[in-house]
Formats: sequence, C-alpha cells, structure tokens
Amino acid sequence: MDIWMSLLIVLVVVTFKYLLDIPTADEFPYKVIYRLIYLYGVISYTMARLIEYTSGESFAVCYRKFLMFFVPNPKTPVKLNVRVEIAYFKGVKARLYRNKCVPKGFKTPAFIFIHGGGYVTGSPDVYDGLLQKLCHDLGFFIAAPFYTLAPEGKFPAAFDECLSLCKCLSEISEEFSIDKDRIVISGDSAGGQIAASVVQALCKDLTTPNPKAKVLMYPCTQFLDMRTPSYRKTQWLHGERAGILNHITMSIFLSFYLFSREDDSFVTIVHGNKHVPKELNDTYSRLMKRLNHKKIPDELKNPYFYREVEEKDYDSPLAQGALPLDHQEILFDYRLCPILGELEGLPLTYVITCGVDVLRDDGILYCKNLEEANVRVVHKHYEKAFHGEITFPRRVIPSAGEMRDDLFAFLRENI
Repeated sequence: MDIWMSLLIVLVVVTFKYLLDIPTADEFPYKVIYRLIYLYGVISYTMARLIEYTSGESFAVCYRKFLMFFVPNPKTPVKLNVRVEIAYFKGVKARLYRNKCVPKGFKTPAFIFIHGGGYVTGSPDVYDGLLQKLCHDLGFFIAAPFYTLAPEGKFPAAFDECLSLCKCLSEISEEFSIDKDRIVISGDSAGGQIAASVVQALCKDLTTPNPKAKVLMYPCTQFLDMRTPSYRKTQWLHGERAGILNHITMSIFLSFYLFSREDDSFVTIVHGNKHVPKELNDTYSRLMKRLNHKKIPDELKNPYFYREVEEKDYDSPLAQGALPLDHQEILFDYRLCPILGELEGLPLTYVITCGVDVLRDDGILYCKNLEEANVRVVHKHYEKAFHGEITFPRRVIPSAGEMRDDLFAFLRENI
C-alpha cells in the first residue's frame, strides 16, 4: 500500500477517534455536527499557531485568515427579491440589503446587524443568508458593517465605528427611505456586546432618535466574571480548551481587543478569574451586584459543576499583576461591558441564549438587570442549542430554523 494512503487512513482513524472523544451532554441532539464544528475550530487554531510561528504574523490575523478562507462569497438567490450593495458611511464599510418589492419612497424599518467573531474574526459574509432572508421576508432595510477587527482595531475602535454608522444612517435616513423611528440594532456574540453598548450611547445622545429595539443573539455582556455557571458547565463538560467557545479563546480574544497583542500573563489571569483587582471590586461593588449568580435560575446551576463562587485570593501572584493601571477601569466601561452601563430608559430588547454556550449566563444576567430597570425584555432560551447556531440551515439543525422563526415573528409584531 502506498505510504501516503497509509498516512491518510491513519489520519482518518485518528480524526474519527478524536471526534468520538469530544464530550457532549447526553440530551444534546446535534452531537456529530457540534463535534465537526469543534474539530474545525481546533484545526483552525492549530494551523493559525503554525502560520504564526513560521510567518511572524499575529495569531489573531492568522486565525482569521484560516477561519474565513472557507466562508463562501455571498450570492443572492434568484428567488429572493433582494438587492445587495456595498456602501461607506463616514469611512465605515457596510453591506446593504434592500427589498426590491418595496415601493419607491415607502419608508421601511431598518435592521443594523453587527457581526460576532470575538473581535478578531468574522464578517457580514457569514450571516449573508440570514440577512437576505430577513430582508426578503420582512422588507427591512439592512446594514451590516465591516468594522475594523483586532489587532488592527484596538478597543474601542469596533464600538466607535459601529456607533458612527448608526448615527450616520439615522442622519441620512431619507436617502434610503428609512423610518428613523423604527431602527433595530442587533448583533451576535461579540457583535451583541457592541450592539448593546451602541444602543446605550445612542440613548444618551439627545441629538439622535432612540432605536426602536435591540436584538442580541447569545451576547457577551461582561468580562468581569469568567466563572459564571455557564462557563463552569462548559469547562466541566468539555474541558479547558474544548467547546466552540471556551475560557482560553475568550481570554485570548479579549487580550487582542484591549492590547492589540496576545499577552500571555493577561490570558492566564483572565482564565483564572483573577483579573479584577480588589480595589476595583470594592469601588464598583454596587455594579458588581449585577453579576450576582442568584439572578440565574437554580435549574441552570447543576451541583455537578457549580458551587457558590469561591473567595478570590487577591494576594496571589495572578491577582497582583491583574491589569496595567491605565487599563483597569476599562473592565467597567459600558463600551466593553454593557451590563454595567445605564440601563434605565433602554428600548425593547430581544435576547437569545443557548444552553450549550459559555455566554448563556451573560445573556440571562443582562435580561434580569434590564427587567429590574423596568426595560421591556423578550428572552428566548434554547436549552439544546449551541453558540452560533442561528446561521445553520433548518434541514441541518431544526432548532436553528425555530430560532429564526421566533426572531422574525418578534420583528413583525413589534417593529
């Protein structure tokens, strides 16, 4: 037998064995798909490290290139009445979607979608099918910005660019026949964090109309507590480095976003949940109460993996070097952690959370705090869904279709 064929067989066997060994919950219905997605992530991570080592480029750039290489170029199906174009708003590139059947001059609601990807990867290309379908079915004008990713774009670049685009669209709404009183700002994962923060900024700005609503899909809303029950569940179920999203990747992405580089000590500190100095914890104790785990339903705190938060050892070497002084208060900045911002007076909020996701509790805690601030909230939780699921075809993952149906129904009824 040819040696290359032998190596291929060995590779297939090892890969198959590796897939079988990736743990998932017994009740989780999409084990094979989840394992394949995770394997793709592992390969992307490994290849990015190899390219980083050989080329000298940063890991974030290498990871982005490899991950996005397999994302197909957007195409508009003939059956969809959607016109797609690229435009620039004060230097911010965006993909626009407009329904061809909307009469000229008829004002339509707008849906601004901010993509996820941990601040270092991702693109509107990944969500093209979802956005075209939304435009076709509901007639919304849609704008999806290509904001600058880290490490090229350091905090708060992504926030600033998305805020600028939202303001610009509101100012020139007549040009696109947008009803500026019916603008929805949305995002998923890291994009959900940016969207939530942008809405807070717009609500503070008396010169622009408040958004009609915001839609957050499995958002991250804080980086202060990396030991919420959902983080612990993922660690218990999948291990330190497994799962579609985990402690390590979250810490690495945050490092690139804050510092434009991968700071190994910072990643270790954040992963160990030792990154908030005692002085800041005491100073912002009122805000820290918003992250109280008692707000999370008891049925989501399985005693197999969860116990009450341990006391932090603030004298440990990890805690001593938590963050450079000029970066410490960034952790409490609403532009990074919207759950700590001013919540009163925010518009109607639709939040999607998934049971198989480290960010599940970020979304739940955000909803609970909004409700306490008398903000109207619609929270849809899909216990057997995983992070990033909404873009998958219904025939592959039926619950992804259910997720889209629920979202479209919400938009029809409320916007």
